[in-house]
Amino acid sequence: MQKLSTADIIEFVKSEGVELVGVSPIEPLLTDKRYKKNVERICPNAKGVIVFGNTFPQSILDACPENPRPARFSLAALYSEGAEICLKISRLLEKNGYRGVIIPAYLPVEMSYKTLGLKGDLNLKHAAAEAGLGSRGISDLLITPDYGPRVRLFGVVTDAELEHTPKNDTNYCTNCNICIKACPSGAISESGCDTQKCAPYSMKNGLPQILRFIYKLENEPSKEKIFKKLRGMEMWNFWQALSQGSFYECFMCIQSCPVGRIKFKKVDDS
Repeated sequence: MQKLSTADIIEFVKSEGVELVGVSPIEPLLTDKRYKKNVERICPNAKGVIVFGNTFPQSILDACPENPRPARFSLAALYSEGAEICLKISRLLEKNGYRGVIIPAYLPVEMSYKTLGLKGDLNLKHAAAEAGLGSRGISDLLITPDYGPRVRLFGVVTDAELEHTPKNDTNYCTNCNICIKACPSGAISESGCDTQKCAPYSMKNGLPQILRFIYKLENEPSKEKIFKKLRGMEMWNFWQALSQGSFYECFMCIQSCPVGRIKFKKVDDS
C-alpha cells in the first residue's frame, strides 16, 4: 500500500482515455439531509469525490431530433464505459487501503414520492463544478469549456486524503438562450430547468407513461381492445426502452449548445 495523490488518480483516469477529471471536496455537496445521510451510510469519513466526464460525440447528437436512436444507443454505451472506469478507480483505492464507492450515474436511483425518481445519491453536476471541470448553465447542465454540455458525469466517493482540484469560477454558459429555444417541452427558461416538464417529454417511455398505459388498459371495455393495445406501437416502444435500459429520447439541450461545438471539415464532393 502507498499513499495515493491527486496526481496519481488523475494520471490513472486519463490513462483510461478520459480527459475531464478532478477531485471535489465532500462538504459543499451535502446540500440537504438526504445527501448527507447517503454519504455517511455508503462511505463513513468521506473526504471527497473523484469526478470525471466522458465525452458524448457531437456528430452523434447532431442526428437529433430527426433520429435520436444513435444518441440513445451511444448514451447506454457511455454509461457502460464510465461504470467500468469507476470500478477500476474503486479497486485502485481499495488496493491502497481506502474506500471507493461509486455514485450511480443513471439507474438505479431512490424511488420515493419525495424524489419522484429524479434525484441521485449525490449531485454529480455540483461535484464536477466544485472540482473545476466547468460551470452550471441555465439548462442546469454542466458546461465545460472544451465540450460544452456534451459529457456524461461519473463519481466515486472516497475517504482518501486527496488534494482537491481548484474550483473554476468562470461561467461558461453564455446566456445565449439557444437551449431555451431548442427545448421542445418548454422546460428550460431563464430561471433554469423544470424537471417536472422535462422528464415526461425526454422519457416518453419511462415509468409515468407505462403507468398511464396500464390505466388505459384497465378502462378498456373488452379483452379484444386490451390485446389490440398490447400489440400496438406504444407497447413496442416500451419493450425497446425496457430491453435497452435507456429511456431518454430528447437531447436538444445538449445538442444545441454552442459552447465547445466542433466545426467539422467540409467534404469535397468532387
